[in-house]
Amino acid sequence: MIKKERQDHILEIVKQRKYCTVNFLSKLLYVAPITIRRDLYEMEAAGFLTRCYGGAAIPEHENREVPFDLRNTSNASVKEHLVKKAAKLIHTGDVVFLDASSTVSRLTQHLSSEQNLTVITNSTLVAEKLKERHVRCYVTGGMSVENSHALVGSIAEKNISELYANICFFSAQGIDEDGTISDHSEEESALRRLMIENSKEQYFLFDSSKYRKRFAFKICSAQNISGVISDMNGISFEKGKK
Repeated sequence: MIKKERQDHILEIVKQRKYCTVNFLSKLLYVAPITIRRDLYEMEAAGFLTRCYGGAAIPEHENREVPFDLRNTSNASVKEHLVKKAAKLIHTGDVVFLDASSTVSRLTQHLSSEQNLTVITNSTLVAEKLKERHVRCYVTGGMSVENSHALVGSIAEKNISELYANICFFSAQGIDEDGTISDHSEEESALRRLMIENSKEQYFLFDSSKYRKRFAFKICSAQNISGVISDMNGISFEKGKK
């Protein structure tokens, strides 16, 4: 088993159990304890987990920025299902806003040059993926965010404020029962609000792990956008109620 594959297994195991000892992981993966310790050290440095008490645990990320790579591996199959549904809402010739969330970045795999799209994004990762797929893409510019592919700040906000889209796709860290969509990042929240304001249709993508969570910066109310795309069957937010 190569190192990357082994570390992916370690991350999934620790996520499921919340805490694992070095010896437990060593026996489960048939790897020497010293190798597991080395893996845990590298994974902690990358922000994936925290070493503690002879093992490792998933750090508590409430109310702080979560590293993109950790977000990207979390609930991957669910996120793929969400973006497949989102892709069906895009029409040939559309101008599309895509934010820098790990969920929305997966949407790029379902876009093609044949659709004659124009994508506007604050994600360097989205721009790179769309370049490979020969899809026209404009990048907002701005200040780069550590442990992320996002560009934020006044330059990004100014550029978005002068652009308009047919449809916008975004995600965030939480949505409460009353439909309040919020995030820990002040800068990304501000940029998402501008994308929402300057698009004809707006869709929020979220998996069930984000439900009943509220963070410092409100982005919008689910009732005031075109819709939500989720793995929670039957969930809806009544229009007109905030």
